[in-house]
Amino acid sequence: MAQKFLTSIDLSKNELQNAVIQNAGTPPSGPSLGQIYFSTAASENKLYIYDGTQWEPIDGDIQSVTAGAGLTGSAVAGDVTLNIGQGNGITVAADAISVNAEPTQFSFISGILTISTGAIGSDELAATGVTADTYGSSTAIPVITIDADGRITSASTQSISTTLSIAGDTGTDGIALGSDTLTFTGGDGITTAVGTNAVTIDVDSTVVRTSGDQTIGGNKTFSNNIVINGDLTVSGTTTTVNTETILLADNIITLNSNATGSATENAGIEVERGDDANAELRWNETTDKWQIEIDPANNTYQNIATEDYVVTQINNSSFAASVGNGSDTSIAVTHGLGTRDVIVQLFDNATYDTVYADVVRTDTNNVTITFAAAPSANAYRVLVQKIS
Repeated sequence: MAQKFLTSIDLSKNELQNAVIQNAGTPPSGPSLGQIYFSTAASENKLYIYDGTQWEPIDGDIQSVTAGAGLTGSAVAGDVTLNIGQGNGITVAADAISVNAEPTQFSFISGILTISTGAIGSDELAATGVTADTYGSSTAIPVITIDADGRITSASTQSISTTLSIAGDTGTDGIALGSDTLTFTGGDGITTAVGTNAVTIDVDSTVVRTSGDQTIGGNKTFSNNIVINGDLTVSGTTTTVNTETILLADNIITLNSNATGSATENAGIEVERGDDANAELRWNETTDKWQIEIDPANNTYQNIATEDYVVTQINNSSFAASVGNGSDTSIAVTHGLGTRDVIVQLFDNATYDTVYADVVRTDTNNVTITFAAAPSANAYRVLVQKIS
């Protein structure tokens, strides 16, 4: 559905961006001088302009196409096909161009690939000195040497250590990689088996355990993430969360959760504002109203408007009337809202589409609507909305 403008649009020399001209399979009826459209008839895909007598196509300024060096084909109108010419050693197919020559040298000059014909020289086939083999294993890594031309000039292997050393208070032991097994068992003291040897690692009995009930005393600091798979109870007077993002699965936050009996306490959310006075969103238990703090410095609150209140205010701050008499292009509308701070809208009484015309707020109680052509009787509906 297109929106209808009943007056000219002045873009004040600004750009009309991302616009599409009217697409039509046949020329628009009753055209005006300078009107344009894009023809889609039979895949014509051409832009037309009305010169006051007939529709004229708007064509490009290319008069003809002539093939240059290495190309064949030409045309003065319609589609143009240019073909790459074939020459000595060059074969052109539908999807490929073949150069039939034995290159001895490839060189790049300013981004152009030059191929010289002839036999491949011995320098291009010189041996690199690398023996065909498999390099690297579970106990050795390959070592590769590459020259400035990107060629592999040598390949060998380097053995890696197969024993992991474990140092402790009682000495050092080693684990043979690939054969020994390191096993930890026990409680406060951990007994390990390293190969055929037995090693005991003593653990402080006050360490936090991974299972069973335990009471932990003293201040504790956790430097990494914590996941609690159970309920969390904080029995203190202050809970401080130093984080920038809080994610809660619960969709209701309960305040004053320990309240009993008749309600007496206000409740809400307070925003810390640094050196400025804090601001609040609260439930006022005295007035039974939700409030916002509009002046934190003076502790001033206003009630949050309900839907019923807003509807009442809108009904008392709006005006509507139908306009049009078939002769006047400028129509005065009296809304009586006592302010120029009004929003004026128009729609077609037949199609209910929004339309546009020139609007002037004549004074605090009147607006003047001006149309390019006089509208018929009650053709359009005018809506006036007070905003202050």
